[in-house]
Amino acid sequence: LDAFLALNRMTFARQRMEVPYSDAFVRRLDAACAERGCRKFFIAVDPQGRHHAGLYIVWDEESAYGLMVGSHPALRNTGAISFCFWHAIQYAATVTKRFDFAGSMLEPIERFFRSFGATQIPYFHITSSSSKLVRISQAWFDS
Repeated sequence: LDAFLALNRMTFARQRMEVPYSDAFVRRLDAACAERGCRKFFIAVDPQGRHHAGLYIVWDEESAYGLMVGSHPALRNTGAISFCFWHAIQYAATVTKRFDFAGSMLEPIERFFRSFGATQIPYFHITSSSSKLVRISQAWFDS
């Protein structure tokens, strides 16, 4: 888990973004999932022992989900992320019915997911409010 978290932090650092969750949160999540036997992480390691990329999946009776990913910035063009996803998909087929990539609004990521044969499933978020102020602010932020 420590090796995966390090790769995950590197991905956010490369993007100059804060990690949106704490290591403590991931450790609690991991402990709960491990107790239920519904998680696995995959780390691509080369012969020199360098960790190139990692993927953390969880699953239920219906689907496995690619929950978190990470890669070493200097080693991210080695195909290691694809390697991790490929092995995760193969593993998921032994424990559940399908693999859910959990989508992305970022075009390069969406294209990467489709390269595995993923099917895009649109979803909608519909809200309603009787408050004129809420409707105006919602329209402002959605545009």
